[in-house]
Amino acid sequence: MWKSKQIAEILKAELRGDPEISVFGCVIDSRQARGGEAFFALAGEKVDGHDYIEAAWRNGASAAIAEKAKLKGRPDISVPEGKALILVESGLAAMQDLARVWRLELGAKVVGITGSNGKTTTKDMAAAVLAQKYQVYRNKENQNNELGVPMTLLNAPEGTEILVVEMGMRGLGQIKALCKFVQPDTGVITNIGTTHMELLGSQENIAKAKWELIDALPKDGTAILNSEDFWSVKKAEKDSHQQFFFGIEGKYHPANLQGKNLIQTGTLGTQFECGDLSEEALVQLPLPGEHNVLDALAALAVGRLYGVSISQGCQGLKELELSKMRLELHKGIYKSTILSDVYNANPTSMKASLEVLSQRADQRTLAILGEMYELGDASASGHYEVGQAAAQLGITELITVGKLADAIAQGALEAGMLPEKVHICPDRASAIDQAKNILSTFGGETWVLIKASRGMKMEKITEALEIDHNNLSDS
Repeated sequence: MWKSKQIAEILKAELRGDPEISVFGCVIDSRQARGGEAFFALAGEKVDGHDYIEAAWRNGASAAIAEKAKLKGRPDISVPEGKALILVESGLAAMQDLARVWRLELGAKVVGITGSNGKTTTKDMAAAVLAQKYQVYRNKENQNNELGVPMTLLNAPEGTEILVVEMGMRGLGQIKALCKFVQPDTGVITNIGTTHMELLGSQENIAKAKWELIDALPKDGTAILNSEDFWSVKKAEKDSHQQFFFGIEGKYHPANLQGKNLIQTGTLGTQFECGDLSEEALVQLPLPGEHNVLDALAALAVGRLYGVSISQGCQGLKELELSKMRLELHKGIYKSTILSDVYNANPTSMKASLEVLSQRADQRTLAILGEMYELGDASASGHYEVGQAAAQLGITELITVGKLADAIAQGALEAGMLPEKVHICPDRASAIDQAKNILSTFGGETWVLIKASRGMKMEKITEALEIDHNNLSDS
């Protein structure tokens, strides 16, 4: 917690109003102010936060941090009693500068997490494992970019012992820039896939961009890496940091922490044995699929590094709370069960979710798959491979959504799926109509997977097929 005058001093900024008002945490939406925060007035494409400074104060924000240039030509803002206005050159730069200072004052250890798949799930899992022994704070949902990461740091409360920070990237240099104020002690790379091929051009560049997290670690920092991931192991060969590998088969490197004997349990659970040289335990994970087991192993590896036993970590995983829109279970119309995994998608995660669906082989299965973005030259082949997987895994029927997803249908057909089982839809509305028709024909006990890149907004399909959003007579 700082006084407003301290913030102004850190930022070398002009202060108007109360210099002694206490400030803790930050918001960028005036409606989210609850009391005591700094409101960063940021200008977006559609909304300018400078229009909402007074609203933020009314809602309880102690201070507003605004850009001088944005206030020029506007009527002078009158700072209410007990409030502060701090004028800076750049709101985003000010947020990042404050985040760097607060991270150091907090004195917490920082675990940075990145990867092409599973980083948000791994972040949630690592926080759950570490919370068995420490006061832990993590990103909300997937606030993992140049705006969300400093917000995460600034909202970490006093007494936080470990910060778990997910870091995303869209290009070279972005994780490096985040690490300048995050200053991670430990780095976790879940895997290095083809996401962002469109922006980075090659797998090598993607690996280089992800590895910026490891490059940013101190000399005594530890890299926690996936032994099943070729590029992680390849990059590790020339890295001098201490390394700790997690895995199942140890395909490219022996695993320090290994999972084995995976068994599906309950509706969406997985049981597996986990162990290292000093301890073994039986893990009950409330999530399905090998990909989630790897994420759990990464989280348990983080725990081991910080003195959390595997058995303690298992308890944390049992109580796991995931960020929204990741493999959510919903009751659907016509007694169907919906697996809604709509936050994001790439070929690897799409095939992993199809595998989870295929495990319901004793029931009818419907996959509703939309477009995957940022695959660059690998777009057509990536979509095609997903379609092949759907056919090879024995998915009963397939609906594709969007032009790019036509290649999913093509892959499925050429891999042997019958034409009458493949439905190509140009948009969500037609996909919803087609799905309702299929489900009414199938009757009960159908499992439905809904997945695509975030921009497809496939949660709209989930909402349309949920039982709560339809007449009970349809169920």
